[in-house]
Amino acid sequence: MFCDLVGSTALSAQLDPEDLREVIRAYQQACAEVITRFGGHLAKYLGDGLLVYFGYPVAHEDDAQRAARTGLGIVSAIRESPLLKVRLPNPIRVRIGIHTGLVVAGEMGGGDTREPLAIVGETPNIAARLQEIAAPDTVAISTATYRLIQGYFECQNLGPHTLKGVSTPLLVYRVLRESGARSRFEVAMRTGLTPLVGREEEVRLLQKHWERVKDGEGQVVLLSGEAGIGKSRLEQELKEQVAREGHTRIEFHCSPYYQNTALYPVIEHLQRLLQFQRDDTPQIKLGKLGQVLAPYQFSQADTVPLLAALFSLPHPDGYPPLAMSPQKQKQKTYEALIGWVLEDAEKAVVYCAWEDLHWADPSTLEFLSLFIEQVPAARILVLLTARPGFAPPWGTRSFLNHITLGRLERSQVGEMVERLTGGKTLPAEGVRQVMQKTDGVPLFVEELTKMVLESGLLREAKGHYELTGSLPHLAIPTTLHDSLMARLDRLAPVREVAQLGATLGREFSYELIQAVSSPRGSSCSRPCRTLPSVPSKNSRCKPPWVLR
Repeated sequence: MFCDLVGSTALSAQLDPEDLREVIRAYQQACAEVITRFGGHLAKYLGDGLLVYFGYPVAHEDDAQRAARTGLGIVSAIRESPLLKVRLPNPIRVRIGIHTGLVVAGEMGGGDTREPLAIVGETPNIAARLQEIAAPDTVAISTATYRLIQGYFECQNLGPHTLKGVSTPLLVYRVLRESGARSRFEVAMRTGLTPLVGREEEVRLLQKHWERVKDGEGQVVLLSGEAGIGKSRLEQELKEQVAREGHTRIEFHCSPYYQNTALYPVIEHLQRLLQFQRDDTPQIKLGKLGQVLAPYQFSQADTVPLLAALFSLPHPDGYPPLAMSPQKQKQKTYEALIGWVLEDAEKAVVYCAWEDLHWADPSTLEFLSLFIEQVPAARILVLLTARPGFAPPWGTRSFLNHITLGRLERSQVGEMVERLTGGKTLPAEGVRQVMQKTDGVPLFVEELTKMVLESGLLREAKGHYELTGSLPHLAIPTTLHDSLMARLDRLAPVREVAQLGATLGREFSYELIQAVSSPRGSSCSRPCRTLPSVPSKNSRCKPPWVLR
């Protein structure tokens, strides 16, 4: 991502050098705060411009989205900065360009000008050209970036542009705003859901717990599995049943961007429930809060002021002040929120979902632990989703249930492929590659099947597809690249072993990985080191190893 000030030359003519320096520092600080919030790396200050990386040196599974959010966030932060408003005769404006692609990254230069995290390639050049053609206070992106954020953001097609130094015209988009979709699954729902295959037993278990809740036995179910394994797809089956039966549905969503924001899932849910708008005044928000709470029977005297404080709203008129310690106020807020849900459960059966708890902040987990203690006596099904490695802070109870989603079997992958193709059979080579490379992860099966269908090497015949040429080895789809890179970065010290193994093949013996990771097994003249993360031959990890 490239970000640059608009009209900096004219600005320098309007201000004294000291004032200009303070303005530039305020602008850079506002940008840096947004970049840090979304996990970007501010690589370089280029005068009054910024060069920012996403996906390097640390990868995330949604780096393109993070870049787009950062761009919009910078535009908003510059507009709202009180320091910049005070010091300038005219509002300061920025232009932002974003492009996604491969680069070579590493140390460049020499002496005092050495850059340890420099990048080389076409990608930064195109991003810089996009920044040049962007209108003031807008974010311009390439087609490559648009494909990765499509559905998460509303974008305007600006048509093809000829960029300096780029041989062919490039289709350019402007990022307008976020669409409101919180996950890949919500985006997929707009275009049609992936067929649910091989989850009959899990669906039966969820329905069993739901029936027990309707009989008055509160239940908690933790649904765990790796990214792309189908947690949200399975959850959707139960949500549709709840919707058909007309019961109450409450949903909380944890976010990787707000892992340090106290009670973020709760506040975000309540803001949607209360229909808070960005331009609502504090008094309008207080009015909406009071209107929604009015029909409830629990005491309003403390609840309205407590929730007003939760939203950082002024103390409402006509209510006694909150004369209590911060710890007591937090406890009372938890009790008010739990009482709200319990009263809903007295009126109707409640389905309460907490998604992606591996991103939950400590306050949310503290509140959820207290809430779960109240579940057995209420008509509530609490469905929790999390990835492997999430450690629930609550203990074992009879009403707590755990369902772990495993990978699909080969026959189930074949069935899923056939459903994705609309019942038309793919060539055997295409199916074989999909089965081999996806390891039974439904999301991978979906994306690689789409890649085969869109390869341009298939001809539709009666009831099946035929190859028009040889099918090359399937590469990693761009939609999965960030997710896989993020997993690789999370491996930390064993990442180097995984990278070495990837050069050998999907299966290899201990002796082979030991040889290539050892100085004796290398013909390279540069100094090497033995990788300590290679397990001992006597460990429980038996060769051949299979990389997943």
